[in-house]
Amino acid sequence: MVKKIALFGEYLLRLTPPQQQKLVQAQLLEMHWAGSEANIAVSLAILGSSPLYITALPGNELSRAGVAELHKYGVQTDITTISGTRTGTYYYESGQGARPGRVIYDRDYSAFSFLKPGIINWSSLLETSDWLHWSGITPALNQSLADTCKEALQAARERKLTISADFNYRGTLWKYGKHCSDVMPPLLKYCDVLLADVDTAKLYFGIEPDVENLVESTCALLKKALPDVKYIAMTMRKQESASSNQYTGYLWNEGTIYTSRPYQIQHIAERIGAGDAFMAGLIHSLKNMADLGDVIEYATACGVIKHSISGDFNVATSEEITTVIQQSGSGRIIR
Repeated sequence: MVKKIALFGEYLLRLTPPQQQKLVQAQLLEMHWAGSEANIAVSLAILGSSPLYITALPGNELSRAGVAELHKYGVQTDITTISGTRTGTYYYESGQGARPGRVIYDRDYSAFSFLKPGIINWSSLLETSDWLHWSGITPALNQSLADTCKEALQAARERKLTISADFNYRGTLWKYGKHCSDVMPPLLKYCDVLLADVDTAKLYFGIEPDVENLVESTCALLKKALPDVKYIAMTMRKQESASSNQYTGYLWNEGTIYTSRPYQIQHIAERIGAGDAFMAGLIHSLKNMADLGDVIEYATACGVIKHSISGDFNVATSEEITTVIQQSGSGRIIR
């Protein structure tokens, strides 16, 4: 039996003005389904892995539409239904040129926010999985969700699952009186694989990396703080404008840094979800590729191609991602 990749996080409805309008201009809003772990689950399914997406939703027609969207891409789901609640929402104004993109969250009183330890039967749910993924977004929402994350991580550790996490710091979500540095480090100690970034590493762990050697020194300091971690991935982005970036991926393992080729990304359709696309590529390639140089090239190409796709889901196939690698991101037409 093929083991599943379990992913735990909130499923969100995203509303976006069309044609890169600001909210104040818009008469219509486009609807997309979203959420970091859901984004990764969709990408994993398309790449050929077997994701199991775990979340909570109200039992209404809107939720059913959202779940149908996941099933369309082949994502298996385990949904806890919590009545009398709502679906979490966020609004996104896309950036253009010098104008940055902007997110407004509307997630209070969502079904997911009411989860607490004891509701999800992790022992049963993780029996068919060999991997669990989560992110820093979930513990940011409230203490009960931080406790539920710990419950899931303990169950995964007992079953010897590989555990991965994306640091995913969202400053506007930490509103319940705890600082991220009090909550995140004890949870991250369970992890084997991390997607980190320099600024969030400073916030979570109070580290001060060498500014002349940011990637290597950050990874070394994180390994010191988290002795059980085996892989630390990072992406570095040189942002020339909201629509033009240089993008490079890095993977640390046992003191060695593997670096992807740099990609110059022009005319960005959307940056939202690029980190999730990278994470999906990282999980998929770590499970299926032996060479870590190939792993980081594949994960980075997943992040690169997502910049060309609107919406939160990376719907690119593995063949398309391989073409990005072969063409070094040139985007030549295939005839």
